[in-house]
Amino acid sequence: AVHDGVDILSLSVGPNSPPTNTKTTFLNPFDATLLAAVKAGVFVAQAAGNGGPFPKTLVSYSPWIASVAAAIDDRRYKNHLNLGNGKALAGLGLSLFLDKSVFFRAEVWNLWIIAASTHPNQTYTMVAANDVLLDSSATKFSPSDCQRPEVLNKKLVEGNILLCGYSFNFVVGTASIKKVSETAKALGAVGFVLAVENVSPGTKFDPVPVGIPGILITDVSKTMDLIDYYNVSTPRDWTGRVKSFKAIGSIGDGLMPILHKSAPEVALFSARGPNIRDFSFQDADLLKPDILAPGSLIWAAWSPNGTDEPNFVGEGFALISGTSMAAPHIAGIAALLKQKHPQWSPAAIKSALMTTSTKLDRAGRPLQAQQYSETEAMKLVPATPFDYGSGHVNPRAALDPGLIFDAGYEDYVGFLCTTPGIDIHEIKKYTNSSCNSTIGRPSNLNTPSITISHLVGTQTVTRTVTNVAEEETYVITARMHPSIAIETRPSAMTLRPGASRKFSVTLTTRSVTRSYCFGEITMKGSRGHKVTIPVVAMGHRR
Repeated sequence: AVHDGVDILSLSVGPNSPPTNTKTTFLNPFDATLLAAVKAGVFVAQAAGNGGPFPKTLVSYSPWIASVAAAIDDRRYKNHLNLGNGKALAGLGLSLFLDKSVFFRAEVWNLWIIAASTHPNQTYTMVAANDVLLDSSATKFSPSDCQRPEVLNKKLVEGNILLCGYSFNFVVGTASIKKVSETAKALGAVGFVLAVENVSPGTKFDPVPVGIPGILITDVSKTMDLIDYYNVSTPRDWTGRVKSFKAIGSIGDGLMPILHKSAPEVALFSARGPNIRDFSFQDADLLKPDILAPGSLIWAAWSPNGTDEPNFVGEGFALISGTSMAAPHIAGIAALLKQKHPQWSPAAIKSALMTTSTKLDRAGRPLQAQQYSETEAMKLVPATPFDYGSGHVNPRAALDPGLIFDAGYEDYVGFLCTTPGIDIHEIKKYTNSSCNSTIGRPSNLNTPSITISHLVGTQTVTRTVTNVAEEETYVITARMHPSIAIETRPSAMTLRPGASRKFSVTLTTRSVTRSYCFGEITMKGSRGHKVTIPVVAMGHRR
């Protein structure tokens, strides 16, 4: 790609875990190769990873890479399975009409997406797969999974809604929702319900295109409501055989989105910091992820002849979630910046994206992150830079950032040379450069963030900003958690176009909290520019 002269690389790929064959995460095969790309002037956006919401799950480590976290946007598609007893079992859903009805289900906690509804103002008999077996021998095939149409009685299913169970077979991949859809369609069902009776933390539902109305009930309590209604409405003889099917229901269309002002939110699956510097998970003096971008329910083209995901074979589009969907957003925005500012370095582009990002949602409240609660249900908690980096990307503001924090290849080599535990011979092997660094310590790398993982007493770091706008005077302010004092010098500076100025940031441990503390530095310009960088530190005793 570098040889071909590309400007931007978007990587929805990375290592599965910290490398064991190098002494640092920063020289794993991905990052070492990408350093060469950045040296050639290529901007790199990389998915941060999908190991969230647990700490230290990032798989994108280095300062020359823009590591992208995933956000939930403001769209929610509410849908219902309406039962004959008047109950409506709620969920989230979406109807999509292209040249055919298609169904998608997203890789997001408690989220499902449905196709066209059953006929409006009409209810249908519901039949459970276990009650429509052709013979008792079919029980060996896990018939409730609805994977084998040949073991079910078409005469009993045709024209009705087929009820199926979401078992562990779906988790391990021996059963699929697409096959449920094919089974229901082959038997002439008007639609299907797939009900989850047990769910484990971290369960995600892969997106699946299907051809008939369908709904996935992921809330176990709603599944119990469905089972109770079905059992009460379905008379049986003394052997347990169904006498008649009297449970009725209908599937809604889920067409109308509900727009939530709480968006954006950090997605549950999005990998979290702190960043690590080696296989022993030692904390790095570098903030990751760098930035947050949309990564939930992203609708995009899909190669019909791809075979890595059987559920999508033959499909031209897919609706999926992950940091792999967030990274291309940043790559696209970076391309716009590169077009407007063709001389900008990859670091300048990354700086513009980070310093102009927002830490507020649509309602003006601090960003929140999806997290597990003690009861294993999802909850929202206040988000931190370990969730979102500098904040959620703001493309319009990034085009005109006012100031940038620039860095180049030699600066990154200096960062490597000052990182504890790295063998200088290993650095030479990967970079063909000697260690003649003048930055002193990793936290002095000129990044648009400051991280000190082991703050003992007082430490001062420096940053250099370059004016990419008209002459402007900036007032510098800082705030930090009370356990750490923060001071910036100078308190104001005036920069002419193209000029660069240094400023220092001094952090002092006031009290030891045994946890990370967060803050930020804000530079407000007289012409309206606002430049913000996050500050992260953990105070330790001497």
